[in-house]
Order: sequence, then C-alpha cells, then structure tokens
Amino acid sequence: MNTTVGPEGWATVHSARQKHYDGKFYGQFLGARKNRYTENTEWIVATMYPGRSMDDGFRGGEWNTSQRFDGPRSTDNADDALKRYVEKSYETFVWNRTFEQDTGEAIDRYLAGPEAAGAPKLSAGWHLTDPGHLNQYGGHTIDLPLHEARYKLLQFLRRTKLSAMAHLSKGVTLDRHQAVELATAATGPLRFEYGYHTYWLAAEAPETTH
Repeated sequence: MNTTVGPEGWATVHSARQKHYDGKFYGQFLGARKNRYTENTEWIVATMYPGRSMDDGFRGGEWNTSQRFDGPRSTDNADDALKRYVEKSYETFVWNRTFEQDTGEAIDRYLAGPEAAGAPKLSAGWHLTDPGHLNQYGGHTIDLPLHEARYKLLQFLRRTKLSAMAHLSKGVTLDRHQAVELATAATGPLRFEYGYHTYWLAAEAPETTH
C-alpha cells in the first residue's frame, strides 16, 4: 500500500473501509512518517468520513478524526498505534478475526523497507538462548532478499514477544525497541538477544530445530 495521504505526507501502512448495516461506509487508516528533525518514526490512527461509497472517506485529501503517536521511541509509537488502531476498528465496524495480525504484518512490512538492488540474501531465525534447554524451540527461513529477511525477522520478534519474557531480563538484553531498530537497520548478518531468545540474520540458514 504505502500511498501518501494528507499535506503532511503520511504513508498509509494499513487501511480498512466497508459498508455497515445502516447503509453507510465507514473506515480508518494507519499511517507513518519519519520526523525530519529527530528521525523517529511517527504514527497516526485516523478515521475516515462516513460516506456512500468506498471512495468518499477523504475530503480534500483529509480525514475525519485522528490521534498521533510521536514519542521518542519509534517502536513504542508503532506498538501504541497498533493497539489504538485495533480499538478503533470496533467503532468503524471494520474489525475481523485477523485484523490485529494483518495490521501487525503490514507494520513489519513497512519497517522492513523496499527491495534494495544488490543487497545480500540472508536467512532470519530465532531460538531459545539457553543451548541446554530440553526443548530447543526456534525456527529459521531459507536465504531471502534482504528486505524479506528483515520482514521475517520482525515477524519473529512480534510472534515470540510473549515467550521471550523480556521483562525478566530487563537491563541484561536489548529491549523491544532496540531489537526492532537493529532489525530494520540491518544491511548484513547480525545476532542479538532479546529477553530469553536469540535472533539473527545469517548468510546461511543454521541448523535449528523448528
């Protein structure tokens, strides 16, 4: 997606609009942009105007209501915006069973960036940090174009957020914001610990139990 809306240049990371039983169309969108002064990524959760079609949610390129998330930590902004975006989806009648999952994937796709010509192919993976654990959970991908490997790594971080139990290793490993920043900025192999898990981008897929 990533079309730009509004005079402030918000990239639409996700949007949803549909007809309600009252005959009107309701919708919302999630947008992001770089703050030109701080380089932090800011997010916006905006509702579209109710209308008579799928195409009349904006007026002069503007939306109905909005809430911005522009704190000093880009990942916190994204996480807070996702939470609010899901809450708003009930008010605009666009919620479905996979709404949060689909939006999270859209956020990670945006953060992973576009395809980069000449970039190396890497595999993404994760496993429990303790090598002596009886059940060595984890997984990895095949070698992928860089932007796809970053996307998969961000997906691993999102899907294993609860099991990583990062709150128990606060101050010992990276926090979520630091981990996401490393993943999005990666231009080659890397390895880091977040909570009780180890994550990586590697030139070759390591032997890891799925």
